[in-house]
Amino acid sequence: MKNKGKEVNEKQTVKERLCRSLDIQPDIFPYGTLIELRGKESVCVRGAGSVSFYTDTEIRFVIRDGEICVRGERLFCSAYRRGVATVDGKILSVSFEEVQK
Repeated sequence: MKNKGKEVNEKQTVKERLCRSLDIQPDIFPYGTLIELRGKESVCVRGAGSVSFYTDTEIRFVIRDGEICVRGERLFCSAYRRGVATVDGKILSVSFEEVQK
């Protein structure tokens, strides 16, 4: 008979097990993605790669596992430096999109 706790740990990545055992947040690791909403007017994306799509209603950033899509009205990228992007405007949604291979 398998131990349920052990079975759950086997399905977790090394990063997930380490974070859980040390009780730390996974966003401190490099190459991670952190999204910070500041009300409905601003979103900060850490770990953003290149900009794959840019209009005043939708901005997409490439991340390690796909894309981050910010949708809204009067959107503009007010800052972009070293993988940290700030999008300002009226934010309606932020979503993770998988890229089809």
